Amino acid sequence: MAPVRPAFLSLLLVVLPTAVAAADSTLSDAQQAQLEALRGEIAAQIQLQAYDLLDELVFGWTEQPVFALETPLVLADVSVPVGFGSGMQALIENHFAALIVKNPRTRVALTHCPQCTAVVVHSGARGTIVSRGVDEPEALSTAGTLSGSRHALFLDFEVEGSALVLRARITRLEPTLPILYAKTLSTSTSAPALLRSGDRLKSAAEAHQEYVDALRGRGLYLVPIRIGVRTYATGSAQVKATPFPWLQVGVEGSLSQARSWMGSFSVGFSWAPELHTGWLAQGRVSRLISGSASSLTGPDLYAFVGGSVISIHGQSALAFQDQIPDLDDLLGLLAGREPDATFGAFQLGLELRIKNRIGAGVFLESLPAMGDAPAIGDYLDLGLIQFHSLGVEVSFCF
Repeated sequence: MAPVRPAFLSLLLVVLPTAVAAADSTLSDAQQAQLEALRGEIAAQIQLQAYDLLDELVFGWTEQPVFALETPLVLADVSVPVGFGSGMQALIENHFAALIVKNPRTRVALTHCPQCTAVVVHSGARGTIVSRGVDEPEALSTAGTLSGSRHALFLDFEVEGSALVLRARITRLEPTLPILYAKTLSTSTSAPALLRSGDRLKSAAEAHQEYVDALRGRGLYLVPIRIGVRTYATGSAQVKATPFPWLQVGVEGSLSQARSWMGSFSVGFSWAPELHTGWLAQGRVSRLISGSASSLTGPDLYAFVGGSVISIHGQSALAFQDQIPDLDDLLGLLAGREPDATFGAFQLGLELRIKNRIGAGVFLESLPAMGDAPAIGDYLDLGLIQFHSLGVEVSFCF
């Protein structure tokens, strides 16, 4: 389908309400609602493009100010394409005023001048002239109603072919209305508006690069820092293993910008005073299950599987032995001999990520070598696999 030209769009905004009224007897309520929705969508697109042109104009003033010092300026006139009327004029005036207030580097101070836009009557030897105040600076000057401003700004928006055009002119309020500054900006209405923040204006190239960076994130690789706790089910010996806090640091990579599949490797450390010192090495593979690509605005849910090698040194290691601690073990502790245990583990869990920077996860962990350990029980027994540990963690990615 060929693109619709803006000139036709503005004409459609005029004709459409009349056409709807004329066809009221033949159109259903649903069809009328669709036509009004279409008209609103077209108007919104043109308004956003107008905002974009204003942003570009004011950004240019911040880079190269028109005036050397702060100068009062009257917004004399705003003209808009046919069919938009005073509603769009009001939106443009409000947006422009907000931009000027938020960007003092423009060296422009908007001044209120009621007589500049009002109709004035000027009588002289050559006759009587009725016109707007900005068109008769001599009359304004004589009446003393210039409000301290000697400059006026005219903003004209037009649709030409497939482009929306802004023509901005600053004139001196003198009888000949000399033009001090003129600028014409154009944007294709087929391109989306940049939607720049009013208090942090930037060039179109910088705004585009900012969006590209947001889509790309900070690259395909992240450095996750995870803080977690593992608890172990109580076994038949009724000797409960203490919870193990863990701090893990590693690297995480994605195969694509969609971040639907990710892999990570990390090393971890655990310590409890007078109980244990622990180390682990862990690898994970994660799959996005909340969509086909990671979201820039909402949370993402990942399912992951992993494998670890864990080494525990100290009193807590007694819980991972294949027999109940006896007198020899206790005497060894008194003599300063620290028990140790090294074993493998497999994880199955879920992780919720927010903007790929903060995450929270929960997982079940299976310890295949702990099947005969009397101090370790099962949280979940699926027959072929038993899960002996339950863990929770939070992560911060850099």
